[in-house]
Amino acid sequence: MNPFLKILPLPLLLLLAAGTGLAPRALAASPAKDSIVMFIAHADVPPYYIGSPDLPDRGILPDVLKAVTGPLGYALSFRRLPDKRGWDMLEHGGVNVYASAREWKDEPDKFLWTAPFMPNDDVLLYRAGSSLQYIGPETLHGATVACIKGFVYPALEPHFGPGGITRLDATSPDVMLELLRRGRADAAIVNLTEIRWMFHNREDIDPRQFRMDPTPIGTAPIRFVFPKDRGWEPVIEQFNLRLREMKADGSLKAVLDRYK
Repeated sequence: MNPFLKILPLPLLLLLAAGTGLAPRALAASPAKDSIVMFIAHADVPPYYIGSPDLPDRGILPDVLKAVTGPLGYALSFRRLPDKRGWDMLEHGGVNVYASAREWKDEPDKFLWTAPFMPNDDVLLYRAGSSLQYIGPETLHGATVACIKGFVYPALEPHFGPGGITRLDATSPDVMLELLRRGRADAAIVNLTEIRWMFHNREDIDPRQFRMDPTPIGTAPIRFVFPKDRGWEPVIEQFNLRLREMKADGSLKAVLDRYK
């Protein structure tokens, strides 16, 4: 760096930087607050995300973001990314926002979170003729329960194993439904929003074959999450105000109801 620049006052330094195409590192790292880049799941998880790489902005979560930011004047763009890479870019740069639950992150305080905007419940699904009813984890002792591989279910984790609940891992909700149909599982843990969408929109699934337990085994409300220490605090406040307005005027419910 030219030693002459070190002795210039800050306003003059910034002026000179603007004229020469140079910029202090802190200034260059500051996000443009007139635009927001959301990363979304690499795989479709309807109705949260529906679409393809060339149409990545369909589903509940992109639609809520559009409804929140519309009156605020932000330009939106979306990037479909693998989960690990998306979180890394959210923390270190490249994308600005995601939608998730604090309860799913090991270190949630590494990020900024808005107020919750939608419930996210896990419930048990049985075959239609099953007499099982969830009162607590102990009611599933001796049962085989289909779960999504790699997912953690805090209420049940201490009960998986010999003498308790037999966990049967599956790769998707479709596989879990098939395990139930064939009698290989006594119950399946499903996401309430996802299974309702599947029952209402998939002609290959007959909801009459199943019975849903009314008691959630876990709840983790969905929020928007932003990077920390990069100046997004005022945007969080704007989002929270908009979410309160949308809850009060019914427009948030209208977005969520489109995917029931």
